[in-house]
Amino acid sequence: MSARAKLRITKSGGFKMFQDLKMCGYSTKACLPIVLVILTASPLGAQDLKITPVNIYGDGNPFNGIEDSREQVREVEPGKTGHADQRMGTGTISCDGKFRGTAIVADTREFAPDLQGVVLVSAAHVLYNLDKKKLFRRCEFHFMGWSRVTGYQSKIDLKNVRLGDFDPRQGTSGPGFGEGDWAFIYLRKPWKNFNPDQSIRLREFSFSQSESYLQSGGEFRLLAFDSKAGFISESSSCRVIESRRDDLGGGTWKGQLLDDCDSADGASGGGILAVMNYQYFMIGIRTGSHWSEQVYPVDSYPFGPPAGSGWDRRLNTNFGRALNADLLHKLEEYIQLLK
Repeated sequence: MSARAKLRITKSGGFKMFQDLKMCGYSTKACLPIVLVILTASPLGAQDLKITPVNIYGDGNPFNGIEDSREQVREVEPGKTGHADQRMGTGTISCDGKFRGTAIVADTREFAPDLQGVVLVSAAHVLYNLDKKKLFRRCEFHFMGWSRVTGYQSKIDLKNVRLGDFDPRQGTSGPGFGEGDWAFIYLRKPWKNFNPDQSIRLREFSFSQSESYLQSGGEFRLLAFDSKAGFISESSSCRVIESRRDDLGGGTWKGQLLDDCDSADGASGGGILAVMNYQYFMIGIRTGSHWSEQVYPVDSYPFGPPAGSGWDRRLNTNFGRALNADLLHKLEEYIQLLK
């Protein structure tokens, strides 16, 4: 399998995303429909999109592979503070009545201390109706994923978002696929009880490769919605690397991250985090998964690797978009236009 192979459109329909047509209410066993990007690599070296949810590397069975490290993120009681405050800046995006993915509340005070609203960071594909090849008509952000709790949701003005060059009308051919799958979203009026200290600071991915970060015992984590459990979860002790020429990502563009963080449907748009001395920094955006069809042939695994499959950067991995200087500069430009 060539790790540098270009992407191509499949005969089965080309660019597609997973969209569950079932409607489910909020519960601990919710099956909320989520839009996800999934990339697979064929035995011939080409990479194709399939209709399947994000991989789950642990399923609770210790005998079949890597196990879950997800922990529910709970709200801190009013009037109390603590380290947990720093991991609260997360929620879900629903569009046209269905849940679509995760969004992170960015700490923008270093860019604009007097900004009145809230800026969210997510994946661009979360906001698109991929069947109709255009943005959804109506979207909302639900802080902490609690869509039915009064005061914890805000409407999204889709005319005032900043998106990467992700285009649902184009195929997936070309080495740049995934590089433009990012979104900045502005909410003019924060939800009730919004606390800026619960937002998450952004840093370049290179920060997590520094000697000081590694010497301090820094850790990688994923903060994202878990649709199976029905709440925001945090995965710990992750491996996060930048794609190289000899892995599934092929190093085709600067800033393509590969990670093994446990996750379930709904993780698209979630935050890849670097944690150091109880401080949380977002360094990347989770966008999807890809795997080798040589190891997981579509005839035997029509929905991709089964739950419990191990992570391997050459065979089966999640991927994401790193925050780099260029993307942070685009965010700063966006924020300046909002002031």
